[in-house]
Amino acid sequence: MNSRLFLTFLAMGIGILVVTVDITSINVALPAIEKSFNIDLKTIEWIINGYLLAFAVLMVTCGRLADMYGRKKIFLIGLCLFGTASLIAGLSQSAGLLIAMRVLQGAAGAFLWPTIIGICYASVSNTQKGLAIGIVMAVSGFGNAAGPLVGGFLTEYFSWRWVQFVNVPLALLAGIITLLVVKEQDTEDGEQGIDFPGILLISLAVVTFLYALDQSTEWGLLSLRTGGLILISAVFLISFIKIEPKQLNALIPPDVMNNKRFMTYCITIFTLVPTFFCLFLYVPQYLEKFKDYSPLQAGAGLVPMLITYGIISPFTGKIFDKFGPRLTIFAGMLITALGAYCTALFGFNNFILLSATTSISGIGIGLTIPAITTAGVGTVKESRASLASGLIFMFQLCGAVLGLAIISTIFIDTAITDFSSRVSSLDLNLTTVEINNVKSFLLGSSLENTIQGELGNSLFNKLIPHIRESYIKGLQYGLGFSGSMIIFGAFINLIYTRDNER
Repeated sequence: MNSRLFLTFLAMGIGILVVTVDITSINVALPAIEKSFNIDLKTIEWIINGYLLAFAVLMVTCGRLADMYGRKKIFLIGLCLFGTASLIAGLSQSAGLLIAMRVLQGAAGAFLWPTIIGICYASVSNTQKGLAIGIVMAVSGFGNAAGPLVGGFLTEYFSWRWVQFVNVPLALLAGIITLLVVKEQDTEDGEQGIDFPGILLISLAVVTFLYALDQSTEWGLLSLRTGGLILISAVFLISFIKIEPKQLNALIPPDVMNNKRFMTYCITIFTLVPTFFCLFLYVPQYLEKFKDYSPLQAGAGLVPMLITYGIISPFTGKIFDKFGPRLTIFAGMLITALGAYCTALFGFNNFILLSATTSISGIGIGLTIPAITTAGVGTVKESRASLASGLIFMFQLCGAVLGLAIISTIFIDTAITDFSSRVSSLDLNLTTVEINNVKSFLLGSSLENTIQGELGNSLFNKLIPHIRESYIKGLQYGLGFSGSMIIFGAFINLIYTRDNER
């Protein structure tokens, strides 16, 4: 590896860290943000969901623009947006402004991720592409692992605001290296113009779909409002599919849209990621609320899974080359599902078991995501690499939001039903307000001091073990569902891909 290639990967690696550290570090800081702005769980969710929504909606568009007008340019725009949004987010004095900046960060992330994959993929020879994707995913894994520790440390010893401020120097450093060293790669002819109708329709389809799923935890998955929005999303998507073949410079060209192998990989990753995001959301909350962990300690609870993910990823290229995408992905998904089931059954007994069981999922994810990305991008022309990676990541994020919506619904229904049953058997004569406050705490709201003051120490301490058991039961059912999604995706991959498609 010559010095230019090394510095190119270094700049891209810092860009990955900007995105991944921010995604995982904010989870640990959420309880502190709740208290800082005195907001409820539904509002706090938008700090995550707003980011993911913007990320998913713009991923395909940014990937296409990068292939058309230059990956280096789009990457630098993304860094500028991310650094600016992070600075304002850290200075924000209201939850509304913080959420707005998180949305802008998500949009910036959509500029960054497909350009990073595209630049790295096109910078190496054909024999090194699996290794290049593996390195990208390894850095992503270590960034995800560092995020909870960084977020926990900064939140505990400084302020949650520094979780945002730390992005600024990283973005600046990556930008300087990119300007000085990274070469602009060959692009498609962008003079035919941008497919604005396609961008509008796919964006409306994705945002309507994701908003419906987010609200489904409040409205219900089978409610008329949720179903109506999903139907509207389907209309936008069908309209997009119908007009794209007629567009001179289609957002998703026919050679990508009609590529059945590529779409199979997109569907496969869609089924994988809900487990990953479920553990990210619920494990830190569990450790802080029921184990009295500090934000730093709660962040450390995710590190074993993310470290194993980061360690395995660079070796996936060699495994991929030897066994092909079909078996590599199938094995990785089965291991991930095994980790989800083991976490549900044994992981909440103690910290050692939680670390061990989530690490199993980390190994599986470390095998699967790089293999799917390499195989998927490899099925299209190299000039479409950023678009392909953007599509794969869009499916990944949509899968995360859909999976979390279903898992959250399962979790809420199971946990509340279980807690209500426990309260009835205890015959405590709690008021409706007291029961609702306890349920809010069960679902993540930081009302511990309020509840303790209303119930008194003795009654509160008596209820806490039951709240904890209800929380765990809800998670067990949620993780059980997510493991089943992975098994389904594993067999989709096994049936519709072949070893000779490497």
